[in-house]
Amino acid sequence: MKTTTSVLAAVLAALLLATPPAGARRVHARPKTDPMVQKLLSEGLGDLQAGQDSAAIGLFTRAAQNGGGARAYFLLGWAHYQRGFQRGSVATADPDDAQSALDAYALARSADPSFSVIDASRLYFSGALCYEALGDYDRALASYKSALRAAPGKALIALNAARLRLKMKDEDKAVDNTLIALRLARAAGREGALLALVRRDPAFAPLIENAQTRRALGVSKDAELVAMAADLRGTEMRDSVRDVPAARPAPPVQDQAVLDQLASGDANLKFGRYPDAIAAFGRALELDRAHRTLSIDQLASTDVKIGYAYDKLGNGDEAIGFLRRALQMRPDRADARYQLALAYALSGRTGDSLNALQRSFVSASGTAELRRLVLLAKTDTELAAVRDLPGFHRAVAAVAERVALR
Repeated sequence: MKTTTSVLAAVLAALLLATPPAGARRVHARPKTDPMVQKLLSEGLGDLQAGQDSAAIGLFTRAAQNGGGARAYFLLGWAHYQRGFQRGSVATADPDDAQSALDAYALARSADPSFSVIDASRLYFSGALCYEALGDYDRALASYKSALRAAPGKALIALNAARLRLKMKDEDKAVDNTLIALRLARAAGREGALLALVRRDPAFAPLIENAQTRRALGVSKDAELVAMAADLRGTEMRDSVRDVPAARPAPPVQDQAVLDQLASGDANLKFGRYPDAIAAFGRALELDRAHRTLSIDQLASTDVKIGYAYDKLGNGDEAIGFLRRALQMRPDRADARYQLALAYALSGRTGDSLNALQRSFVSASGTAELRRLVLLAKTDTELAAVRDLPGFHRAVAAVAERVALR
């Protein structure tokens, strides 16, 4: 399993980082990457391939903070896009992840304006979907155009532009984009595959519903077609810049007894039964030692929950041990760092608490999480003494622009 993941990560790294877009001109050799940054990028790619988008975001954030440059920012944006579009459509995309993806892409473009180390077509295409999810249709359209210039043979880019044109009430341009998509698909010998996608993916149902684009596609609006479009839930949206969606490996089979104890712990935590929650989570970890089926993320998450429960019981010293262990496994977890700040405060260690709080702000995976942490820091009673420190106000002021509502 470890070898397979390494190979997948290497392949993905080659696709996303090493291959310049068609027509790109190399001016000079790529500068060497710091080994620590390279390790963070490689681990992040492995998490991304395994579907652990939040873990990947944390690793790519750390890589960017340590000088990872354009590659780190591009992958950070890509990971936010992947997480934001987990449900597969613009309508259900998470707006905070969409904005975070666009912010990271802007930094990537600034660091690599010639697109020598980042994939322009992926950046512009996923960026277009993010703009569309945020309701900025003009920028979305401009980004689709840039994506098609970067990858002029990708029919699905033009097809998505046609879908957006209909949303913008521009039927003539929608027809033009539809015809471009068909021409590109035909040239690649994939016209049948394109039409099959239109039939089965609900995202493209408007192209069938509209008389002009339906005629351009050469399909009929019969009951069977409409039912197919309504019933199926396509997954092409997230990877429609490619003709074949990326497959992710299935997670390992996990011990049901362990999962039952975790569920019991969650239920007890939800209803404030903190001693019972700690006991259930402890049994889960004990049972898991036999087969080791829990992932690093699950183990870290369980330790964070135990730390949270001890914090709620006013036992900061016990909480600190579990939270430190969680951060050893996942140093990118902002929630663990924030909980550690509470634990230090409960133990009277206000200086350590402030330091952990500042690091939680830095580790936040996106604007939404950062905004939530700042709000909690201003209101949680455990941090009352920390809020009296001058450094607290400096820490909040340092992130004020990032958390300001747009």
